[in-house]
Amino acid sequence: MQEKIRRVDEISGIIAAEKSLGHKVVHCHGVFDLLHPGHIRHFSEAKAQGDKLVVSLTPDRFVNKGPGRPTFNEKLRSEQLAALACVDFVVLNDSPDAVSIIKKVCPNLYVKGSEYRNHSEDVTGKISEEAQAVEEVGGQIYYTDDIVFSSSHLINRFFDEDAARIAPFMDQFKEQFSLDQILASIDSLNDLKILVVGDAIIDQYQYVTPLGQSGKGQQITAVLHENEFFLGGSLIIANHLAGFAKKVDLVTAVGENCPFQSKIEKELLENVTAHFIKSDEPTLLKKRYVQKDGKTLSKLFETYSSCRPHLNHDQSNQVISLLNQAKGYDLVVACDFGNGFTNPAIVSALSQMPTFLAVNTQTNSGNRGFNVITNYQRADYISLNEPEIRLAAHDRDSRLEQVVQDIVSILHAKAASITRGSEGVLFQTSKDSFRIPALTMQAIDRVGAGDSYLALSSMCVAKGLPPLLAGFIGSVAAAIDIQIIGNREAINKVGLCKYITRLMK
Repeated sequence: MQEKIRRVDEISGIIAAEKSLGHKVVHCHGVFDLLHPGHIRHFSEAKAQGDKLVVSLTPDRFVNKGPGRPTFNEKLRSEQLAALACVDFVVLNDSPDAVSIIKKVCPNLYVKGSEYRNHSEDVTGKISEEAQAVEEVGGQIYYTDDIVFSSSHLINRFFDEDAARIAPFMDQFKEQFSLDQILASIDSLNDLKILVVGDAIIDQYQYVTPLGQSGKGQQITAVLHENEFFLGGSLIIANHLAGFAKKVDLVTAVGENCPFQSKIEKELLENVTAHFIKSDEPTLLKKRYVQKDGKTLSKLFETYSSCRPHLNHDQSNQVISLLNQAKGYDLVVACDFGNGFTNPAIVSALSQMPTFLAVNTQTNSGNRGFNVITNYQRADYISLNEPEIRLAAHDRDSRLEQVVQDIVSILHAKAASITRGSEGVLFQTSKDSFRIPALTMQAIDRVGAGDSYLALSSMCVAKGLPPLLAGFIGSVAAAIDIQIIGNREAINKVGLCKYITRLMK
């Protein structure tokens, strides 16, 4: 069995040798997380079309189907494929898609299931690229036409604890929305023109191993292994939005001689146009000292590079002038982290904008008690966590729905989302209130989950999608986000749609 499992750097030579003997090579590719009768019949039909069957696998790190996937790691998946008599070679791919491995294998025939026959229905958009790669290496694509099972459905039903926990919600949700409706709704976000306004933050993770208490003092000491920088605040929110909307503009402030300017400009997506106000204060750097425990992160300590107002009178007027000139936007997202970018004049200008306004006012160590949603005179949509809205209402004990209704009335808002961590989300409109469970409990890093929820849900609400669907799409984004360390990457459309497709099985 083990001799069937080959390295990606040797597969080209092996296949060339087989072809020199006159053998017709057939190639299948996928995740193959849970082998089932549909796979067996698929491989058997594929093998019948040639002499040697190569099966390539997507590595664990590139399996993009949401939290907890793959269920079985790449070693186990390789071994179970190699155990099949009809499979001649198994190779673990080294990229997220099949194009590179197709060019290494150069198959005579590349075989996919019948569900891929209509390329337009592939949420990844990759099947067309794979077909082109097959043609370029002189092969043909072949579609099996047999009974189809869903690995995702089987895993959801028998293996996934999250799927079992959220099944009652998903059963009701599926009665109201089909997968095609959801994917079409996500596609419809593309024509939104969005303005993002808020604090620019750079997050630094310092990965350490604690050594214990210092021998000469009370402080804890640690070994520093490496550090990593991420875009944060309005910067990452702009990227979340830009993964779905065609055009995103950003108004924010950075330090006059910001050492991160080139990083920011390089990592903002191409469809983000940034308007930087140069501030006398340095760009805010949040430095977190982090201990890794397997895949989970533990934050030990955090520092802020500044906690003072960023803008003087003239700089503040530059922001207000940009806001007053802003025309033609479908959505303005005010991501107010309370770290010095906003002030009463800017908040007032945002409140007076005639465009659909979504607002998040974040409570953190530097602004606790001061940066509350009621600083704004109005908002069409608000997204806060439960402590933030209770703080704004000065109400710790009342039923959450009543607290939300009080704040919504003050702001004349159309809708509000209250994120509650492992308790999920409360989504409330003037007419309805419903709860969406947390879609996963498997968190690697919770930093940024609220930002991704704000981005996706605000787009959906501004677009006029049904409230339950808006809250669900936002919750999917948050569930994906907590699998990402820091803000290494923004939420993207392919990953979101693949996770939704898995949940709807």
